[in-house]
Amino acid sequence: MIHESLEGRYFCIKPPLLAVSPGKNLLIFYLEISRDRPGILAEVTRELSSRGVNIIRNSTQVEGGKGLIMIIVERPDDVNIEELKKHLESIEGIESVEYEESRIKGLLIPYHLFPLMREDVRIIAFNVRAIKHLSEELSRILGSSASGAILFRIGYEMGKGFAEDRLKIAERVGIKDPFEILRHISVPLYASSGYGIASLEEAGGVFSLRIRENFEAVDRKSKEPSCYMTKGMWKGSLERIFNRSISIEEVKCKAKGDEYCEFKIEIPRG
Repeated sequence: MIHESLEGRYFCIKPPLLAVSPGKNLLIFYLEISRDRPGILAEVTRELSSRGVNIIRNSTQVEGGKGLIMIIVERPDDVNIEELKKHLESIEGIESVEYEESRIKGLLIPYHLFPLMREDVRIIAFNVRAIKHLSEELSRILGSSASGAILFRIGYEMGKGFAEDRLKIAERVGIKDPFEILRHISVPLYASSGYGIASLEEAGGVFSLRIRENFEAVDRKSKEPSCYMTKGMWKGSLERIFNRSISIEEVKCKAKGDEYCEFKIEIPRG
């Protein structure tokens, strides 16, 4: 259930993979948690703020009582980092503290945040511009019809891989109904993965999948629906989840001037 105050609201997140702050000396702390407890993060931030250290980005992950706190800060010139490190290590539950300083003033690209994971699955980051260049270059070389077919196939195979992850998540939380997997896992993950804001409605056995700010249509112009990769991703994923053939058609596309992208999906009941 979504609290009514959150309805229609979305929050941009920036993982601590890059920080740009011109003119500032930047630093990232890696704090290993050996025993999680309430208040541990508050103590860490209090230790930093008491020394005038400004936090610009942070992330905390804990599982099974152990985890990692990552904090990117602006380093004041008058703060002894080694002394601060010792104080942080003295906090109950903190196993060790390491830090990495920016090599170029104003730019910090943490070198030791690898691999990037979602639960137990390794993920990688592509930006929307890279996908746009790929699509445009394929179209230039092969023509729109052939490039569309290739992008669809790429998306289809990717979708089957995504479905394996969705099914594992469903198994862990006890969801067996494929329609519930679609509603409660596949649709929300589309947004949290950065692809677009998806919503699903059903009428007369036909699903309407609306996607706002879809990655494949943003900042693009087309005379016809052209989210070929998106279409393939959903078809491949749904066919694996439902274990049957499904039909999907893009009927609206932001790239051709519509307010959002929309796909009509027919899933045979079995």
